[in-house]
Parts: sequence; structure tokens; C-alpha cells
Amino acid sequence: MVRSVPEAEFDTLQVDYLRAFELFESDIGPHGFLMSEAVSRDADPMNKDRKFSFVADETPTVDFAAKARADMEDAYFKKWPDANRNGLFFPVRKVPV
Repeated sequence: MVRSVPEAEFDTLQVDYLRAFELFESDIGPHGFLMSEAVSRDADPMNKDRKFSFVADETPTVDFAAKARADMEDAYFKKWPDANRNGLFFPVRKVPV
């Protein structure tokens, strides 16, 4: 009987890189900054020794993918006001015009 052993898809170094990236990504907040920095005393406006601060643009930017999702959610729940919202997700696709 001949046995075959599948070759590993990733070597040890590649797995380490993937784990490090996963750890890094898990620290990114909704604003795109690391949460460990966003909540740090180094950014606290009340800390006179802070090292940096965050400022928001005065003019908002429209995330058109997020807007499409929010508009669809609004329309759906207007049509189905008693629908259970738990677990619903409205996927967004990019389509040619």
C-alpha cells in the first residue's frame, strides 16, 4: 500500500508571519489606528506629557460602500419594521455601471 502525505501549505516562518499579521490586524480600530495607541495615555488630551493627539477632518468623507449598505438596511426595515435584526448582514458588491 502506498501512502501519500500532503505537503504543508505554509512553512513555519510563513505561519509566524500570518500569526503576527493577525495579531496586528486585531488591534486596528474602526478609525484605522491601532487601538493600543488610540486609548494610550500618550494620546490623552488631559495628559500634559502626551506624545501625540488625534484630530478629525472637518469635512466628512463618504464611504459609498457603507452608505449603500446603510441605505439598504433602512429600506429593508422600513418595509419590514417587525423583522428581527439579529444576525442580519447586507453584503455589498461592486458592480459596473
